[in-house]
Amino acid sequence: MPNKKYTVAVLGAGNMGTAMAKVIGDNGHTVKLWNHEGDPEPLEQIKTTHENKKYLAGVMLPKTVIPEPDLKKAVSKVSAVFFVLPSNFMGALAKRVGPMLAAKTVCVDTSKGLEEKTMELIPNIIKKNLPPTSRRFVVSISGPAIAVDMARGGFTAMNVAGENSTATNLVKKIMEGKNVKLFTTNDLVGVEIGGSFKNVYAIILGICDGLKLPLNTKAALLVTALKEIGSLVKKMGGKPETIFDLAGLGDLIATCLSPISRNHRFGECLASGLCRTDALKKIHQVVEGINAVKIMLALGKKYKIKLPLAETVYRIVWQEKNPGTELNKYLQAL
Repeated sequence: MPNKKYTVAVLGAGNMGTAMAKVIGDNGHTVKLWNHEGDPEPLEQIKTTHENKKYLAGVMLPKTVIPEPDLKKAVSKVSAVFFVLPSNFMGALAKRVGPMLAAKTVCVDTSKGLEEKTMELIPNIIKKNLPPTSRRFVVSISGPAIAVDMARGGFTAMNVAGENSTATNLVKKIMEGKNVKLFTTNDLVGVEIGGSFKNVYAIILGICDGLKLPLNTKAALLVTALKEIGSLVKKMGGKPETIFDLAGLGDLIATCLSPISRNHRFGECLASGLCRTDALKKIHQVVEGINAVKIMLALGKKYKIKLPLAETVYRIVWQEKNPGTELNKYLQAL
């Protein structure tokens, strides 16, 4: 028997949302791709050329990816909804979407970050806005997945986390193919924390490349970054083994060392002498590590954990201290 085909919604037509839509569409499933009303250009481009030239140029999308500017139509009669927006937009979107969903629709969080005001995990934000019968069907995907590499068929493996095996198995059926594999876990906390805070350290690794520092230095920083993330995972109730899984070590390596990572490029801009505002203008996309470092330090204070490398990132990004000077101070203090 042929595999069952599903209809899903992907909310967010940036580079990752478009890449996920392509992966799912290539598997033969129907994808209704929505983007927020203030940025209609990607959907218009896809409608006429089957290509998101604004965020994922050079990647042709299958006809199974259908641009849908109406949010209610996008989430109507779907088996799963993939939320692929920056974390600071997720609360507002979840409030809009929740009342529109049928019971037991699987909701998939792919964003990286926590809500800044409440420091809550994004899956919990989504759950709050769903009918009680649907809250067990929220899962999270995280791991080393550079959007353009995944969209072009590069082998990609990620964790899918959730408390309900029916929900995680459905997401596996929808997303898995020859070049994409998902590995299940019930450690939602560990997966979310790893995915949320790797962006903080991608900034400092970008600074390293901007300053032309050697691989020895970057390797030392990666080890420290993993320790700092791991200390939060443990204190917040996650599993230690998740720190070394795809959503932990895997995602940290990919994001920190990838020259096309937004957070990495932002760090390179800071190293070149640009201030935070000008560096952001140059990247021209959301750089999640900027706000994530504030949340991370607030959690460190809450759980009484010292996070000296994250503090170094904060001073460079928010206090606009000299990147080279601050990084050297950190290294000399080790």
